Amino acid sequence: MSSVGNLNVVAIIMVIIVTVFTVGLAILVRRFTRTTADFYLAGRKVGTFANASAISGDYLSAASFLGVAAAVYASGLDGVWFAAGFAGGFIVVVLFIASALRRFGEYTVADFAYGRFGSNRIRLVTVVMVLLTSLFYMAPQMYGAGTTWTVLVGAGIFGLSPYNTGVLIVAAIIMFYVAVGGMKATTLNQIFQFWWLWTAMFLVVVFAFTVGNFNYPQALQEVTDEDLLDVRTVTVAQLTEVDPETGEAMIDGVRERMSDRALEPVEAAIETGDPEATVGVTLPAQNKLHTLRKMWFNEPGHRYDGLNQFSMVLALVLGTAGLPHILNRYYTNPSGQAARRSTFWVLVFIGTFYILAPIAGLAGKLIIDDAWRAGMAPENAAYVDGLLVRSDALMPTIAQILGGEWLMGAVAAGAFAAMFSTTGGLLIASASAVGHDVYEKYVNPDAPEIKRVIVGKASVLFFSLVALGIGFGIPAAGLDVAYPSLIAMMVTWAFSLGAGAFVPMLLTGIWWRQTTERGAITGMIVGGGGSLFFIIMNILNQTGRLGAEGILPFLGSLTFPTIFTFPAAVLAIIIVSKIDGQLPKNVDEIWMRIHGTASERHEKDMGTDKASGVFSSGQK
Repeated sequence: MSSVGNLNVVAIIMVIIVTVFTVGLAILVRRFTRTTADFYLAGRKVGTFANASAISGDYLSAASFLGVAAAVYASGLDGVWFAAGFAGGFIVVVLFIASALRRFGEYTVADFAYGRFGSNRIRLVTVVMVLLTSLFYMAPQMYGAGTTWTVLVGAGIFGLSPYNTGVLIVAAIIMFYVAVGGMKATTLNQIFQFWWLWTAMFLVVVFAFTVGNFNYPQALQEVTDEDLLDVRTVTVAQLTEVDPETGEAMIDGVRERMSDRALEPVEAAIETGDPEATVGVTLPAQNKLHTLRKMWFNEPGHRYDGLNQFSMVLALVLGTAGLPHILNRYYTNPSGQAARRSTFWVLVFIGTFYILAPIAGLAGKLIIDDAWRAGMAPENAAYVDGLLVRSDALMPTIAQILGGEWLMGAVAAGAFAAMFSTTGGLLIASASAVGHDVYEKYVNPDAPEIKRVIVGKASVLFFSLVALGIGFGIPAAGLDVAYPSLIAMMVTWAFSLGAGAFVPMLLTGIWWRQTTERGAITGMIVGGGGSLFFIIMNILNQTGRLGAEGILPFLGSLTFPTIFTFPAAVLAIIIVSKIDGQLPKNVDEIWMRIHGTASERHEKDMGTDKASGVFSSGQK
């Protein structure tokens, strides 16, 4: 079985297998979604190893499976920071949040905020921030769906482009399996999907070393011997304009650098005489960390200056602790001790994955170039002189080169598994924010269980449609042109938002007894609102909507705002809490519930959390 036209038949069959398994599992467990505890939390009966696998599947999104290797491929060491930050984020979770959050009980982050501070206002502010963070995280999953479908199939349905077809199909599948199976189906699928995508990444690296004759130290030296290049789309006018200082035009350097085969479409565009005609070329990357030096693969500075280097890692490390769909998973553990053990295994699982991903990125740098020059590169991906135009297509492309359709199938199915698992968790988090935190608490508190579950499922359908619209809108907004590794970049925005909005509130709410409701709300608005402002400014700047001079382009250049928003949010919480001083009347009971007594710390893994009877978020 091979390919038909541009269709990768084996790969498509493997994707169908994963999809059928995902949908079938949801149908089988639909009878376990009769109550809200079943629908949102899988009945709080997920064991340690299973929950660790599910958390890893929830966490290892399209950004991890497609984006990290792509970021290393495009940016060298700057891309490795994504792997380091993603892996290191759970250290904050295991040390400061996981156990206390599970002991506190409830369903959602908004429940924690209400139960800790006893205020309807903070619950609603938290709901807004949960929805914003989830939507920002859905965007790269949808973009990954379109990108992978384009490389996998290269054809559309219903008159849609291949990209939009991938977005539509993935959104429809996730909508069905989450709405039907709830957290139980999402959990079981995340376990299966995590081990599939981990195995797929492992196989790519193994094939690189064996079939591709890849040698890591030798490859690193080889790609560093030459300048790091960027693929750019430029007009004929830009190509032929002479620089008055050097007396040379861009085309002069392009002709010296690019191969004869790659120059053919460039020369053809120039011969047309149309100054607005566009063509892809390679240009030396600028070193943003050391502006007077050339840019090398094994040094930082391709994408970020010193400030953004530090802020990016800070956003990734802190943002992990502020992702609502990850935090919600800790409520599915039977106890706080089990939550802590789950996080330990998560560190093992994702740590090994993030060792493999940068290796795949470096391997792709040489293997894809060699295949293109030999005329054996897959046709569904676009290249300029051996470099991928969109680095996010790296994983399926290198898989097809190394292992043909079978390895391509494993990787494509892994990519879809990553999107299914993460987006499923995001839909549950978004649905619980609307169905549980708004509908059950304010709209209809006396609603029967069946109606509560129906509202939760309706919320899943609504946010699936929102995710579909976001996926369709990304290319229209020009974002896929502005960033070399868009998937990883968009996930970092979600991390920045979570780090600013939730982490200061969680850390101070758990560890500083004097935190007040007004202080926590102020911190969430300062951290979350500030992050959102900087992200919007960066998007406008990258797409050329802010101009070249003035304060707005400067603000737009701050790609990762966490270095400002996180300390500002913490400071706001401390200052306002000190001025306010209005602690909940039952703060001692709340504190015991969060940190527990000696006997509560030794509760049995499958037993009932004794602290849960002390205080309920439904009471003041």
